[in-house]
Amino acid sequence: MRFGLIIIFLYSSFLLKAQTISGIVTEKGSNKPLPFANVFINNSTLGAATDEEGRFSISGNLPEEFELVASFVGFETRSVEIKRKGRQSIVQNFELLFLEDQLSEVELKAKRDKSWERNLKRFKEVFLAVPDDPFGRDIEILNPWVIDFETVKPEKGFNYTKASARQPLQLENRALGYRIDFYLQDFRMLRNASRFFGQAFYQELPSENALTDSIWMREKELNYRNSVRHLVMSILLKNSGAQGFELYTANPKIPKEDRTNDFYYELNKSIVPVKLEFVYVKPLGNGTYRIFLPERVEVHHLTKPWPNDYYTNIYHAISWIVAPSGHFDVDQKGTLLHPTQLVLSGFMGRQRMARSLPLDFIPNVNFSGFLDDFQVFQNRHIMLNNLREKPWLSTNKAFYYPGETLWVGGKMLYQNEIKQDTLSRVLHWDLMDERLNTVQYGSFPIQNGRISGGLLLSDTLSKGNYLLRAYTRWSMNFGEMDYFRLPFPILDIHEMLEANVVEEEEGLFGDIQVAARYSLSDSLNYRVLSLELDFLDEFENQVESEVQLTATVGSLQMEVEPQYRLEKAMEWLDNPLKESFDTDLPYPIEYGVSVLGKFFPNKRRDPLAVPITLVKGDLEDYGQVYSDSSGVFWASGFQFEDSAQIAIAALDQKLRPFGRVELVPWVRPGFRGSFSKASYQVVLLPKAQEPLMDFFGDYILLEEFVKESDKEKESQAERNYGYGDPNQEIGPKDLETKTWAEILGLLRFNINTLKFRNYTFGEVTGSPLLIIDGNSMPFLDPLEFRERLLSFEPSQLKSVKAYNDNISNVVFGMAGYSGVLMIETKNGSRIGPDSYKKFNSEGFQIFPVAGFTSFPAFSNTPPKDQYLKPKATLYWNPMIKVENGQFQTLIYVPYGTDQIQLRVEGTSSEGQPIYRLIPLKLDR
Repeated sequence: MRFGLIIIFLYSSFLLKAQTISGIVTEKGSNKPLPFANVFINNSTLGAATDEEGRFSISGNLPEEFELVASFVGFETRSVEIKRKGRQSIVQNFELLFLEDQLSEVELKAKRDKSWERNLKRFKEVFLAVPDDPFGRDIEILNPWVIDFETVKPEKGFNYTKASARQPLQLENRALGYRIDFYLQDFRMLRNASRFFGQAFYQELPSENALTDSIWMREKELNYRNSVRHLVMSILLKNSGAQGFELYTANPKIPKEDRTNDFYYELNKSIVPVKLEFVYVKPLGNGTYRIFLPERVEVHHLTKPWPNDYYTNIYHAISWIVAPSGHFDVDQKGTLLHPTQLVLSGFMGRQRMARSLPLDFIPNVNFSGFLDDFQVFQNRHIMLNNLREKPWLSTNKAFYYPGETLWVGGKMLYQNEIKQDTLSRVLHWDLMDERLNTVQYGSFPIQNGRISGGLLLSDTLSKGNYLLRAYTRWSMNFGEMDYFRLPFPILDIHEMLEANVVEEEEGLFGDIQVAARYSLSDSLNYRVLSLELDFLDEFENQVESEVQLTATVGSLQMEVEPQYRLEKAMEWLDNPLKESFDTDLPYPIEYGVSVLGKFFPNKRRDPLAVPITLVKGDLEDYGQVYSDSSGVFWASGFQFEDSAQIAIAALDQKLRPFGRVELVPWVRPGFRGSFSKASYQVVLLPKAQEPLMDFFGDYILLEEFVKESDKEKESQAERNYGYGDPNQEIGPKDLETKTWAEILGLLRFNINTLKFRNYTFGEVTGSPLLIIDGNSMPFLDPLEFRERLLSFEPSQLKSVKAYNDNISNVVFGMAGYSGVLMIETKNGSRIGPDSYKKFNSEGFQIFPVAGFTSFPAFSNTPPKDQYLKPKATLYWNPMIKVENGQFQTLIYVPYGTDQIQLRVEGTSSEGQPIYRLIPLKLDR
């Protein structure tokens, strides 16, 4: 007989710092103190007895949310739910009601008969241990006579036997070394199923010697492994395979009567592996989580040898878990929080009080890296803090007129720089007026942690204060503290800001110094300023840096307020998350233009977790992702501006579309806090003076200090077919001498799993993109991919290149999301990328999707045959990479301009902030 066992444990995660809860226990009505009353945290070893004045104090690593229980013999047991909310000390008092009808121990024993004895035997099999469990021999109820039984005959449903206890059950578990006081709340025995739950206080039994301690710890760890808590933690940590669990779900299209007892025959037919990456886990706050299960899940305990009568060729334990409502709630210890949310059967359904452990028990042994992951999970605020990012932006000048282009540049700040290549590739921005109306919005790509973009301001904007707000979708998980705000004014065309006098600043010791040298030459239509910048530390060593450079006319104010400089913004790095911070991470990381949607199957019983195929245009880009156990899918990595048509469908094994999909619109975050206004003074332009405005046409490449005739001509293959430089390359020398296994090892590519050893937080990647002589090959299944790749003899190849670092593969869009292998053969003849397959959109749904914001890029090089008119911004480059401490460029200056000012801002290669304002007076 199998029993479904559900136990409620109201308990949450223990933190690292010790906290205290104290109070007084009194008799209700008389207010007399109750000495020697028991007060404890449910299902733990944390508890204390009251003193003569009824006072108690419990110290230790208290949970963030827990149930506190107070009891005293002859009085009603009371409990209260407590949420610490980060408090280090809590006061909680109890009033206990005296029970008039208490019977003596002699009277209770006298009332027991043969029927009670039979029920007690059944009770022990359900409550303590199943009959064949050897742990049942070492657990005993010391006061069984306090238990009462009655038969309940409900109007609907089956009759059942109900058990209750007038006093806490006193258990002694000599196998695990615990004395347990169990306050039985509910106990029901049906013909073929049972359940119970209650409150438990664990106390360590005194051990005889060190050997006994060692045996008890071994048995505790043995029982933790393969327990419900261990399984739940492996789901939360997404490492069930490492913990010895394999999860499967039944194919609803195959009736039970058509299934065999041959596991390997049924695999991928009637039972399908469950991928934990697609099991939706939603944090609920206060260290609790909701796990959504797809139907009934079959759990294989690979590390537990066990005979079973379900499969004839499987020799390990098997359990079945069902969440009747589709989900169940747990805490950070893997504890079930509600008694009716999960039904267990099979091996885990055998677990009773004989194998129960307090929830503050943590195993000492290393379950294949379990403890390392567990500690990270428990210190969730530390993990989350390591994944935080915040944008910082700077504009080309301090104020604008309607219709101008606002050029913006900046960089991402990371709490942990190592995580940079796993975090966002998309920056979202909103332009808001004083009434908090969003007047314009869009997005820019983040390129290796840096940002460059432009906002074409509407010519209908009114004069007033505006706010540029920037954030990533991922930073929305952390709130306003990780958003960027920059206020600026839009002025009337006859006004300008009162300019500050700019004097070259002296750097303090330790600052990065920026020294400027320049020379002027004249041409027919403008003057050319040849600028050289030297970046030196306090010891005059050359410093490599990433900076942005702005040059404006000397009469123009360059910034609104110093508080928006990068150095001030970097103070954010010193403000980690609070220990009590938690988030359900509803907003995923974006690696390009993204699509959020939901899949709806044709039939209710069809699975919701299915592969979803997305195609841009005629195979210009493509990708495949999986929907999760609730049908939601997320695709990220497309690279395009303005908008594009994306075809989306779920495909069956024969590549035929089925079901339907809907896109989920994304709502931009609301505004919280006060509207920040810049501090500035407005002056009227002299009547004879025209406003200096920035209007530019098409993009023109930056000037380079290499003549076109001196550049070496490259073939399409040498330029990697326009895809940029790879991050790894194998050349002819290695290809002539090494095998495919050695070559792929150098590229860190696993031919069996078709995976590069790269990491993308929270994402599951598919197979990489294969390009042969510039020919892109989409939709290769794993077998076809291996056959095409390995069909080449390495010695016949010219090069093998890999794009697998989450930076170099961005140019490939979603197609290169999980990396790219580019092969050039010695006889290759293709001259450009193309697809050997054409896309058939029949059965796909077509959706318009917004891309990155397009804008007129700043032109630093004017046409040689056109007169350069006066303008506000003469030079703007937010993406400068300073090598060997030097940077050179040309700045084109209109005739009549006798003074310009430079602003250099960024960071050194060691993360030290750089900021310099440099005025330059030009000879007429």
